[in-house]
Amino acid sequence: MFPPPPPQPRAQAGDAPTRSTDNDAAVARLSAAQKGYINDPYVKHLVPRAHLLPPRPPLINIGTYVRSAGIDELVNQWMQLSRRAGKRCQILSLGSGSDTRFWRIAARPVHALFTRSAIHGPSIGKTDRSSE
Repeated sequence: MFPPPPPQPRAQAGDAPTRSTDNDAAVARLSAAQKGYINDPYVKHLVPRAHLLPPRPPLINIGTYVRSAGIDELVNQWMQLSRRAGKRCQILSLGSGSDTRFWRIAARPVHALFTRSAIHGPSIGKTDRSSE
């Protein structure tokens, strides 16, 4: 008798790997927000059953904070440069999935100075464009 063949890796269909990465990032962001590493009042609305999910380990929360703070700093610098130049800035978000940055920026007084466009995969939605 021959031994069973080794298990074959399952190919994920379509954009499943991308959606999985987006879900992992959203859950990590939720955990970091719940533990006070970041301020994000919107992420809980994007994560199904958010109240049932256990928090991530501190290292994940710290990594989420560092990544988020770094991107926020770059976006803020871009918006400040545009404001100083008296011009509107455009933020193009490619494949941002469940990122809440748009809502966090739009809630601030400077939101009138930017245009934001997002291009999502078919599972998230099509192209959306917001101009404030």
